[in-house]
Amino acid sequence: MTTFFRLLQSEDRVTDLRAAVESHNTGQASAMLSEVDPAEFEQVPGSPFAYWVSERVRKLFSTLPTFSGNGRHACLTNQASDDKRYFRCWWEVGSREIGRQQRWVPLSKGGAFCRYHADIHLLIDWDDKNRTFRGFEGTLHRPMKKPASVDHFFRRGITYSSRTQIGFSARILPAECIFHAKGPGVFPNPGEEYAVLAVMNSRIYQALLDIQISFGSYEIGVINRTPLPIKFGKHHEPLSEAARNCVASKRYLEALDETTHLFAVPACVRMLSKTILECVLHHNELIDRELTTLALYQDKIEAIVLLLYKINIDIDFVTESSMRIKETNDKYDDSDELQEQHNFVDTYSETIEIYSYSIGCVFGRWDIAYAMHDKVAPDLCDPFEPLPVCSPGMLTGVDGLPATDAPSGYPLRVQWDGVTVDDPDHPSDIVRRVREVLELIWQNRADAIEKEACEILGVEELRDYFRKPGKSGFWEDHVSRYSKSRRKAPIYWILQSSKKNYAIWLYYHRLDKDLLFKALVNYVEPKIRLEDSRLESLRTQKTAAGDSGREAKRLGKEVERQEEFLSELRDFEDKLRRAANLHLEPDLNDGVVLNIAPLHELVPWKEAKSYWQELLEGKYEWSSIGKQLREKGLVK
Repeated sequence: MTTFFRLLQSEDRVTDLRAAVESHNTGQASAMLSEVDPAEFEQVPGSPFAYWVSERVRKLFSTLPTFSGNGRHACLTNQASDDKRYFRCWWEVGSREIGRQQRWVPLSKGGAFCRYHADIHLLIDWDDKNRTFRGFEGTLHRPMKKPASVDHFFRRGITYSSRTQIGFSARILPAECIFHAKGPGVFPNPGEEYAVLAVMNSRIYQALLDIQISFGSYEIGVINRTPLPIKFGKHHEPLSEAARNCVASKRYLEALDETTHLFAVPACVRMLSKTILECVLHHNELIDRELTTLALYQDKIEAIVLLLYKINIDIDFVTESSMRIKETNDKYDDSDELQEQHNFVDTYSETIEIYSYSIGCVFGRWDIAYAMHDKVAPDLCDPFEPLPVCSPGMLTGVDGLPATDAPSGYPLRVQWDGVTVDDPDHPSDIVRRVREVLELIWQNRADAIEKEACEILGVEELRDYFRKPGKSGFWEDHVSRYSKSRRKAPIYWILQSSKKNYAIWLYYHRLDKDLLFKALVNYVEPKIRLEDSRLESLRTQKTAAGDSGREAKRLGKEVERQEEFLSELRDFEDKLRRAANLHLEPDLNDGVVLNIAPLHELVPWKEAKSYWQELLEGKYEWSSIGKQLREKGLVK
């Protein structure tokens, strides 16, 4: 027998070691003291010094079947060589381009800790003819024509993040997705997916993984070697039902996020409370309810898993280790996880959701009929079914794809040209259009909602929020919301004049080769003519008022301000025309950052300028815009 002293949690190791040695010498029990025959370690793959667990735990590795086998398998595939080239967020390519018969397919790429369910927001460039994703990397010593595990692509299963210091978290992998080296695929036998998902999210399973690994690296070899009961018996249905309820709670909350595949309407619109504050309180109650549901069913799962493995985490792990596992689970349990994901929403986040949704309605992205309760949002698809190319709340045509015109009797005027303007005098003024949305949803309470929103946003009037390009302005809030996995992909673009007194907003999914010229002809040029006419009128009034007196001074200042504003507008026009005269044809397959780059002089976003410089240097020669710039002789 060999004696082991466990001092990993000790704050005073010298003192504690002395105490442990004294306990050993006197034959007293100690949580820091274990005596194990080293030969017993061979039962665990890799023979780790798993002295802190009981013999019953170590024997699980030799008495229970491993996950791999009996039709089950965990696997990963190769990485893509260039993330910027081959990855996209799902909302930044055209819906008609999604699907393995088209070009882009959903990709599970690991990500943050999340149990049971997480929206898959990434796409990868797929070549269906050759059954490979573009840019896949083979191994250095073994050239490969196809990605590893390609035969498992597009199957329903389970996925997880392979590297994390927080803990292991398994979640659903829907059909028609592929997986990644950082987000492997786990494939149980048909019909047992929920039961296996439940076991993999249990404390016991986490503990069995921790025996074998270090530094939070959950490689597929560890998953395949970890013992898993193959006969669930009478426990199968209760275990599966508990997992289904955990998945349902997670999806219910995810459906309130407009960047997910499940979104219909935001919480504040769904609830239609009297005030935004009441909505926040209601929303947090909803989150509390789902957290309670998750905790309830997780407890059921833990109890069943203990019966399946026939061990007890408080008995078969030494006290210190048992506490460590409990503390670890407490750190990343679903309550903390959802607090981080949903942050128990505050009034600010709820308010910006209102305006993000409103702009989406104005541009025809969202179907306002759901917010008005004129239509009932469709039920969510089965979690293992393929992800929809359009989320339930989108305005779609009869083909189920994004609409290109409004249905008969539609209550809202849609900006089908993809342009709104920051111009109080214009019928397509962004503030005016947003107010139309609020009036349809909140009716006679719309003014009160706007007033409360301005107080929450810290602005005197709503226009200030849309004009502010930096922190606490709509643009920065929008960029933050539409950035995931280090991809920044905002879809409502602000093109702003130098002093922020004028702007146009473009909808990314309405981009075409003529959009900038349409913005010039239909918005900017008429604005300049109108302001030029006002200037002439002011000058005429000033001449009539003479050269002295209070009225003459007032008119003189107004003429000066109007001249400055016209100069600002003409500068805006020049910059916009410069971009339009490039005659570039947008291609959504290039992604947001490359399509917005030619507008770098007008977009208050440093990324646009950075990508434009890189385009001129020839860095993205694979892109449509890069090829067009080279053909025009603009690449250095």
